[in-house]
Amino acid sequence: MKCPMCGTNTQFNFLYCPNCGYKIALEVEQPIPNWRQLPGFRSKTPWKMILAIMIYVWILLAIVASFFGGII
Repeated sequence: MKCPMCGTNTQFNFLYCPNCGYKIALEVEQPIPNWRQLPGFRSKTPWKMILAIMIYVWILLAIVASFFGGII
């Protein structure tokens, strides 16, 4: 990691630079929302999202129809 203030290279992720004492902001990974982990929503491609929604609705309707014995 490199200090933005003095340019000192360190091998470890320190909170403060060991050379100048500058507070280094550590990069924190942001968690992915649950809906973004679904197939079809990860790439934010509109056609993939629409196709995924259509498939999910079809699966949901198939499950509901199986509960009612195909009456729907």
